[in-house]
Amino acid sequence: MDCCAIKVNTENPFYDKIKGFSVGENNHLMLNGVDLVELAELSERPLYVFNELALRDNLRAYRQALDRFYPKPSALFYASKAFLNSAMCALLHQEGAGIDVCSEGELFIAQKAKMSPEKIIMHGNNKSEKELRKAVEFNIHRIIVDNYSELVLLNKICSELNRPCRILLRINPSIEVETHKSIATGVKESKFGFYRDLDKIPEYLKENCSNNYVHFKGLHFHIGSNINDLSSYENAIDIIFDMIFSLNKQGINVEDLNIGGGLGVRYQNEDIIPEISTFVKVVCEKIMGTCQEKNLELPSLMLEPGRSIVGEAGCTVYKIGSIKEGYDGVLYAAINGGMTDNLRPCLYQAQYSAVIANKMNDSGKKYMYKIVGKCCETGDVLIDQIELPLCAPGDVLVVFSTGAYNHSLASQYNKHTIPGVIFTRDGRYDWVSREQPLEDLTQYDIVPTYLGEHL
Repeated sequence: MDCCAIKVNTENPFYDKIKGFSVGENNHLMLNGVDLVELAELSERPLYVFNELALRDNLRAYRQALDRFYPKPSALFYASKAFLNSAMCALLHQEGAGIDVCSEGELFIAQKAKMSPEKIIMHGNNKSEKELRKAVEFNIHRIIVDNYSELVLLNKICSELNRPCRILLRINPSIEVETHKSIATGVKESKFGFYRDLDKIPEYLKENCSNNYVHFKGLHFHIGSNINDLSSYENAIDIIFDMIFSLNKQGINVEDLNIGGGLGVRYQNEDIIPEISTFVKVVCEKIMGTCQEKNLELPSLMLEPGRSIVGEAGCTVYKIGSIKEGYDGVLYAAINGGMTDNLRPCLYQAQYSAVIANKMNDSGKKYMYKIVGKCCETGDVLIDQIELPLCAPGDVLVVFSTGAYNHSLASQYNKHTIPGVIFTRDGRYDWVSREQPLEDLTQYDIVPTYLGEHL
């Protein structure tokens, strides 16, 4: 394999930029003092491993920045679609954060974890009547209404239940943002929010919010995900406040403004991402300046961070299996996972950094590898090109910044089971989601009598 050797990259390693990682005396990669090579021996499947301390630090960074830079009431609601299980809900409760849910399932998990209704808001561009009924019955803090038909349905539900609800309207600011098109949510082509009928909103509110059931509280916008150019938020705020000003002139008060989330995280060495405090400072100053310019009262402020809470706090631990040389000297290293535990490279060409966790101080030659998964798909490629020490079967590959959307998007394609999840802190680890057992793969199957004679 010497023909494929390349020069050693002398740039500071990526893991130096991520909280909690270090190299132990045995040359193994550690997270919060936990040996990730030893963790890899706990399962034949990959493992999702989170830095619990970083999760807490990120939540506190948002809360502290809001307290510092915004003089009116503010609230933090974690975007649970990024990663959600019961332990995450418990951690949010301990840190005083709320949760943003967008389905019956996410609401169920939040309820089962005994999250307070006042700490829950609900999203979704096509909420079912059942989902809306459950949100109203549980009296959650805010329902973010995506469109006119949903507003009409919600009015009907509240009237039938004789229960009130409080809403925000999701506005699509229709601006361009520098992110992948699949995660740009505030552009003209997006399926989310009111946009073509903005001038009819006063009429919609009059029709559906005059019976003392549906209470209009304010506006929401979300421009996209994994964003590092803060000018996009400033542009969106300009557009939203033009609308707030117009509504105010028509006697419609906007008490709350929810600016969504979307702050990016580092996936590779060259990524430059604003700090959480910088992001909060920029948007708060823009909102305050715009209100002063338009002579408007400051609204209560809501944020919905997801990726920036959990993205860099999570990594995935794999074992390398087969290794072979393909055409043009390409070296394929296959892992014990792939697109079933990380769909993002297939879904929108996400790129990642990784290391061989059991060879951290290897000073030998580096080789260019293509990291591929074990699914029966040519497109099951986790990392297209990466420089690594000479790999061998059994080596442990750790991929960084996988905390957001990896576990959430996991599937059972090829009937692979969903990997387990571990939290690490202060030299110890705890399981927070067990690896799915094989028996789960058939637990919902039904074999009709005429097919089951051989069973």
